Amino acid sequence: MEPLIIIVLAFSAISVFRAEEFLFVRKGRSVRLDVQGYEGLRFHTLYWKFNSKETILEYSNKYKGLTSFEDYENRTEFDQKNFTLLLKNVQERDSGIYTAEITDAKGKDRDVASYRLTVQEAPPTPEVGVALLSSAGGFCKVSVNCSANDTWASYTCNHAHCTKVANTTLSTEVKITVTATKEAISCSSSNRVGTKMQSKSTKHVCTPINENNQGESWGVTVGVIVGVIVAAVISITVFVIYKKRRKSGGSQIQERCNTEYASVEGPAVVLRNPSTVETMHDAVTTANPECHLEVSTVYDVLGPAGDPPTQPESIYAAVNKVAS
Repeated sequence: MEPLIIIVLAFSAISVFRAEEFLFVRKGRSVRLDVQGYEGLRFHTLYWKFNSKETILEYSNKYKGLTSFEDYENRTEFDQKNFTLLLKNVQERDSGIYTAEITDAKGKDRDVASYRLTVQEAPPTPEVGVALLSSAGGFCKVSVNCSANDTWASYTCNHAHCTKVANTTLSTEVKITVTATKEAISCSSSNRVGTKMQSKSTKHVCTPINENNQGESWGVTVGVIVGVIVAAVISITVFVIYKKRRKSGGSQIQERCNTEYASVEGPAVVLRNPSTVETMHDAVTTANPECHLEVSTVYDVLGPAGDPPTQPESIYAAVNKVAS
């Protein structure tokens, strides 16, 4: 007999627990509390109560009379057709258990609706921090820190997957979640009444590193190539100008030497004093040192240096012969 009583009590407790519904409402919003099966409900009086101690309102089914108590008069609405209670502009102090209780024709009280209400603020917008861990072969691995007020979590992410590394140990209603796509990291903070999300692009963390290195390397390569080309052009230009000037100068020297040589060899040269032959050679050689090879022909005719003629008449005759 005792086991049967225990089983009945256990099922009764389960049925009561299942009758209570959990509601989560954002602070400042309204929530409607319904009575299930109101169509066949027979009662004398219905009460909506808060935490089983405070009576929000009293409704007489027989006289259709409604009484709202002072603390809830301006914050609630009651529908006499379906016995629904509307709570307006709920605040955190409104969190608790709300029950609809009736007194039937026999004078017995029982609950026909029960709600455990939790009022919460919207979750804060999270802040996201991303730092590079490694990058190779076009794939990037980053460290992510996501925080929302006193709640935080850290992850490691690649281009498609994130793994949690650590999170806050504080008891909080806010949950942090980090996800990854090909070009961004998304961090969400959520609770029972809402979700806020913040995303951060990974382009500036992953891609620009390789691109900048490649750009700098390419810039250095281009600079070297341009420098070599400019140096080559300058060198060729200088060489061409040098060759042209050298050729032009050589032609002028040759022409000048030929002219002077002709003036020496021509019939206008008459040596009246054999002793002046050495002096003339010296003058020609000193004035145009570049022409000593051509003038030396005349010198050869006169004879080698250091051999003074024994007979001036022979030298004079030789010069006359050349002049004629």
